[in-house]
Amino acid sequence: MDITVTDLKILPMGKSDYVKPFRMEFMQNGKRRIWDCVKVHNSVSIMLYHKEKDAFLFVKQFRPAVWYSQENLGYKSDEQGFTYELCAGLMDKGLSEEQTIREEVLEEVGYEIDAIEKITMCYTAFGFGGGTQTMFYACIDESMRVNDGGGVAEEAIELVFIERAKMHEFAYDESKVKGFGFMYAHLWWQEKFGNLKDKK
Repeated sequence: MDITVTDLKILPMGKSDYVKPFRMEFMQNGKRRIWDCVKVHNSVSIMLYHKEKDAFLFVKQFRPAVWYSQENLGYKSDEQGFTYELCAGLMDKGLSEEQTIREEVLEEVGYEIDAIEKITMCYTAFGFGGGTQTMFYACIDESMRVNDGGGVAEEAIELVFIERAKMHEFAYDESKVKGFGFMYAHLWWQEKFGNLKDKK
């Protein structure tokens, strides 16, 4: 999939279904403090290993906030604003964490996964958000593919396979934008499976 982004504008934000800013006031060690926060949805993510390709499957998509940050840093590239991520989604549909991640995998990358393993739950954006993300792992193969993926509605998601042998190099390539979840999942997989010949 070739994703093209044009006509970018910075606009004032009105009411949002995704973020709700608020201010907290509290006493800390006898001193009154003010802290600006954002209420956000919790989320789920998943590390996907394709055993036939001996590769990990990630998603590439345009993230406006990353584009804005890079713009302020003077970063100019064809990759500006694009990120490489675990398949993930918001907990905004009233489904369980497991149901949500199964649905996201189907929509974003086109696989109907079987067994999944919970890795852990952590908190995100300590400085302003404090939401949670629960991370899972699944092994996939082509028998599980049911569509081409790419997301739903206005989503534009590109599937990216990174060979296991090249994963370490890719993980530390700073020209490819990745988040902490991506890095943690990679390290978790290495610790759990290491150099095992057959991955399950």
